[in-house]
This record gives sequence, C-alpha cells and structure tokens, in this order.
Amino acid sequence: MQTDAIRLFCDVAQHRSVSKGASANGVTQSAASQRIRALEKELGVQLIDRSTRPLQLTQAGELYHRECRKIIERYEQLTAQISGKFTNGSLRGEVTVAAIYSAGIDLLNKIKADFEAHHPKVSVSISYVQPDVVYDRVQHEQCDLGILSYPERFRDMMSLPLRDEIMAVVTRPDHELAGAASVHAEDLSEYEMVNFDQTLPIGRRIRKHLREAGVEPNIVSQFDNIDTIKTFVAQTGAVAILPRRTVQSEAAAGVLAVMPLEPRLVRPVGIVYMRHREQSPLVKAFIDYLMKDRSKAQGEAAIPARPAEVSA
Repeated sequence: MQTDAIRLFCDVAQHRSVSKGASANGVTQSAASQRIRALEKELGVQLIDRSTRPLQLTQAGELYHRECRKIIERYEQLTAQISGKFTNGSLRGEVTVAAIYSAGIDLLNKIKADFEAHHPKVSVSISYVQPDVVYDRVQHEQCDLGILSYPERFRDMMSLPLRDEIMAVVTRPDHELAGAASVHAEDLSEYEMVNFDQTLPIGRRIRKHLREAGVEPNIVSQFDNIDTIKTFVAQTGAVAILPRRTVQSEAAAGVLAVMPLEPRLVRPVGIVYMRHREQSPLVKAFIDYLMKDRSKAQGEAAIPARPAEVSA
C-alpha cells in the first residue's frame, strides 16, 4: 500500500471526518471515500463505522490506524534524516493539538503563528475543548498532543510539564479585599464565591486547597470556563480564585482586582501524548518550541521539562 493512501486513512481517522481527511490530502471527498472503500476491500474488513456521526473506527480500524501511524511517523523520520544529511530540507506537514480553553488561547495562537512563520510548510491546528475531550482525542490518536491542567492518570499516557500557573484571588475593584497585599484562604470564608465546576480538576483542587486551610467556602455558582467566572465576578461582586495569568488584562484595565493567595496555590499545565506513539520530527520540533516558550508566560514559574509516565 502506498504511503499516500495510508496517510489519507490516518487523516480521516484522526479527524473522524472523510471531508476533513480529504481536504488535508488535497483530494475530493468522493475520491477519499472511494480510496477508503478500496482499502477496506483489499484488507477484507470494515475499517470505518459510517452509521455514526462523527464517524467511528471499527476495532479493526483502530488497530490499522494505530499501526499505520507508526509507519507514517517512521517514514517521516527517515525523510527528515535523509533531507538533513543530503539536502536543505525543511519541516512540513500538520501538527494537531487539543487544548483546554484556559490553556492560554493568546499564548498558543502566538506560538502557532511564530512556529508557522519559522516553518512555512507547516500548519498547526489547535482545537479548544473540555479536559475529558482532550484525553479522549489523545487516547484515540485524533490529535498529536494535548495541553491541559492537572493531568489525570491514564494508562499508556505520558505527560510533560509545561508551566506552573500561580493562582490568585480575584474581585471587583470596589470589593473590600481589593488592594490587599495578600489574601489568606481563611479570609474567604466570609464572602460568596464562584468556582469552577466540580467535574473539572481545577474546581476540585481549589475546594481541596480551601478545606486544607480550614475553610468551608460559600460557593454560590459554578462554571466550566474562566471567562464566565470573570464576568460573574465583575457583575456580582463574588470572589474567585483564578490563574493570575488569565486576569492580567482585566487587572490592567481596572475591571478586576487581583491579589496574591496565601497559602500559595499553583495550577500545573502540561502536554500529554500516548506513550507507545513515537512522535514525528515535526511534532517533536513543535513540542521543543512549546517548551522553549513556556517561561514567557508573565508571572508564571516555568518548571523543568521532564517527561513523566501517566499510569492508571
């Protein structure tokens, strides 16, 4: 089987879409469908379950996708090695990333633009989804890597620390806590608070941090994203604990007040990827670029880049 046909199937499987896979390979949707059916006929098995939307892979399709990815990645490594030794070859292709909304859209968009500027033949695709969707896409190899906070433990997954984000107390500028040199967790027991949904790791970690300080918070509302929490604080006068980086623009504009939290709390943000999957030179280059940029997040403490296996 030619590598272009294998690559087409892998792109269809990764995007869970024939049209997107066709677009990535510069062919029509009809041509892509015909090639996939021809591949299924050649193998004598059904690779794609077309009765669902988005489409899903059969058990045979999952196996074929996983092993074909290894073939493509090995081929790309060989191509890069040959190009590096005998030509002035450059990186080319697409990097696909699944990230949580609060991973820093501004930061990631800048990294994407800078990386693409350095490598004109490369495109970086970043989709923003909920944490469980990030894990699902990484596990089913629908993306090259994921970026999220508080990496949970899943079998066959690796994590690479990206940065620690310092958490801070956030209020309206006219709140009585505004302007304090610091706010101790004990002080928050007197105020109404808004927090992240308890289905999210960050929501559970904030509650745990407060309880460890002897505080039973008066949570009046819970949301699943930072922007909604910031709006709620600005409109109601409730108190929130948010990553300091994410409220810097509102603090500079005088919309919100941001104070250090005591005891200190940080939110780890990391890169996750499948342990068994050998990354292509392109993906490795993008990860390296992310790691070099990790210390540029204002007010955040970069942490050593040391891969860690995530186990069940």
